[in-house]
Amino acid sequence: MALLIALAMSGCTSIEVEQMRSTEGLALMGPDGATPEAEYLIRPGDDLDIKLFYTQELNEQLMVRPDGYISLQLIDEVKAAGLTPKQLDDLLTQKYSAHLKDPSVSVIVRSFKGFRAYVGGEVAVPQVIPLEGGMSVMQAIYRAGGTLTSADMASIVLIRRGDRGQPIPYHLDLSDEAIAAAKPDTQIALAPADVIYIPRSPIANANLWVQQYITDLVLFKGIQFGVGAQYIVEDGSNNQ
Repeated sequence: MALLIALAMSGCTSIEVEQMRSTEGLALMGPDGATPEAEYLIRPGDDLDIKLFYTQELNEQLMVRPDGYISLQLIDEVKAAGLTPKQLDDLLTQKYSAHLKDPSVSVIVRSFKGFRAYVGGEVAVPQVIPLEGGMSVMQAIYRAGGTLTSADMASIVLIRRGDRGQPIPYHLDLSDEAIAAAKPDTQIALAPADVIYIPRSPIANANLWVQQYITDLVLFKGIQFGVGAQYIVEDGSNNQ
């Protein structure tokens, strides 16, 4: 029995953290709680108000499509995702100038639906977390109801999009020791589309393995462990 547990524990390490990048160089939350993003970039899912001061019949309220485009009267489709509101304002002014004598365009972001992260694993309520106002990894975990007792807080995984859209995993240490030492990991600022995964601790994995493969599976077959235990062989005869 002890050997089985030892094998389960040795084979159930949660995540190979040495294969991941460290969080050194990632942006931290500012002292005012704001996410250190130079300018907000419009994202798919954002709700926009497009207002033309002199031609209000062309005003639009619309959502940026998953492909990043919006559809407008007179000028048809425009790529909005990836632009700041000011850049989109300038682009629309240029395009409307081909149809209107004096376009005066304003772009207002009404809701930031594309500005969100995802929290999963050993948390109370895995969910999508809106990032309005900025949020750290620690705050997002609290928003998800905190972690379960089975969580491995020293091996948290943050998956972030790279420059070419590729997923990049980072290792975060949010253990009690890391918090007491005020490690920068506790103040990592979330970026849109981040994924936070809290794995099971090795001992939690071992306990689950014992539950599934020993308690449930072995005992179901009629084998019992312990002093003076009996077992049932395939021919159905009882042996002491």
